[in-house]
Amino acid sequence: MIDADVFDFVERCREHATTTSLLSDLLDTVKNLGFEHLILSGVPLGGQKLAPMVELNGWPKGWFERYVEAEHAAVDGVCIYSAKTLKPFLWSDVPAKWSGTEASQRVAGEATEFGILSGFAVPMLSVHHWQSVLSFASSTKACKLSPRQQVQLVTMAVYAGMTIQALLGDDGDGECPLTDREKEVLLWAAAGKTSSETSQILGLTERTVKWHATRARGAFGVATTTQAVVEAVRRRLIHP
Repeated sequence: MIDADVFDFVERCREHATTTSLLSDLLDTVKNLGFEHLILSGVPLGGQKLAPMVELNGWPKGWFERYVEAEHAAVDGVCIYSAKTLKPFLWSDVPAKWSGTEASQRVAGEATEFGILSGFAVPMLSVHHWQSVLSFASSTKACKLSPRQQVQLVTMAVYAGMTIQALLGDDGDGECPLTDREKEVLLWAAAGKTSSETSQILGLTERTVKWHATRARGAFGVATTTQAVVEAVRRRLIHP
């Protein structure tokens, strides 16, 4: 691949009106580097489910269904490491602490059934998720990329991510997933108040406060109220 291919892709990003056309274009471009599949998704944390976080799904259909159904994201070394770094990495470079577990090795073994043997991941900051990753997959046993080729992939990944945010309206002007009351509950939780204390402040029953907190957690797909607070702050929905 030459740099002109990358710049041409970046220029075309402005023209894409759907995620489908963006995915097709990106897949067609990166095949020159030996990648046949890719996925762009938020990185699930704290019990989050992967499926609702996927923004570009270029994985083999059968593999995606199996990966989600078996909840492989919780044990897959590539996915776990994607939440711990912002540095692009070859799948083969994931530290053994995460890639060498029996569960992670099983995931890698199952992936080979679908022609996925190696890959390159580009973790990215995200407006909509805690963190996102665009993972490129190859049927070659060992993914070999020069430093320049890695930069080319990172550049395309970043622009693909920016295009997705624009297409999905993740620019801060979209509909707020929280009600005013849910935001109030999270604000007081951010201030360190318990459900009981918040109920007295807002003039609600403690049961109602807990119900609003549960709704807020559900809106973000997180397991704890603390995570919901962090997500609301990150999206600039509340300002503690």
